Amino acid sequence: MESTEPLEVDPQLPTTHRKREAEEWALVLEAEGVAVRVVRGESGFTVAVPAADAARAATSLASWKSERALPPPSPEPHATFAPASRLEILLAVACALALVAFHLGLDRSGRLDEFISRGENQAVLVIAGDLYRTVTALSLHADLAHAVGNGLFGAFFLSILSGRLGLGLALACFLATGALGNFADALYYGSGHRSIGASTGVFGLVGVLAGLAAWRRHRIATRNRGAWVALGAGLAIVAMLGGAGPKIDLAAHLFGLGAGSLAGIALAIPLANQPRPGLVAQALAAAGSVLGIALAWQWAAS
Repeated sequence: MESTEPLEVDPQLPTTHRKREAEEWALVLEAEGVAVRVVRGESGFTVAVPAADAARAATSLASWKSERALPPPSPEPHATFAPASRLEILLAVACALALVAFHLGLDRSGRLDEFISRGENQAVLVIAGDLYRTVTALSLHADLAHAVGNGLFGAFFLSILSGRLGLGLALACFLATGALGNFADALYYGSGHRSIGASTGVFGLVGVLAGLAAWRRHRIATRNRGAWVALGAGLAIVAMLGGAGPKIDLAAHLFGLGAGSLAGIALAIPLANQPRPGLVAQALAAAGSVLGIALAWQWAAS
């Protein structure tokens, strides 16, 4: 219902040389149920309101202008991605070279087929309880090109993730997400499926990066440009690097990405506003990863 009282310009009400500002005042007052009209006087633009509402309108506009004058709140602190140190990059490359050297050593010694038989991610045996195969399969490759490719991409993504989590935790992420991806792959395909290769863990690293970025974007990004952008980027990397070709296990790559994304989000929650874990945590994570691989191969050999 509109007010029938005449609208008047009261001296208590502010004046401005900008019509747009006066229109903003009118919107503020209309939101509070005050009848209002923008008018232009000798000294500029102002608003006319019923005389009975003049004091309330002046108070409302003063409060509104006071709120607008406050500085914007500081953005919530959040962890950012930093480049890995030179040492971390060198160690990531060393891990990739070790992967290639392991393949060459098995191939030159004539024991590659034996180790593949003992350590491949053979679904029927994994489901039956040979869970160590989800780990050992990450260190096996059918040929040198496969080993070199996974070594190169693995070193690249391991270096990037080291900048956020540190190399020790990045290695642990590779092992954990790769093993989880291989286990999911075995369950998905069932008894007739076999697979080898570090690529499940490599795409697990991509997933961790995507999960960390997704959580960060969820917290600070503009609407409709949040978490899905980071997760979509992870899917695009899988499609580009591991989505087609002979003997490509796309499901394993996707399972690695999925496991990594969940791990990345889980890690981002406690680490969102914290620096990356320190040297002790890195050393323990790296030692645990190496020990995990050694124990898996010891189990395979027994």
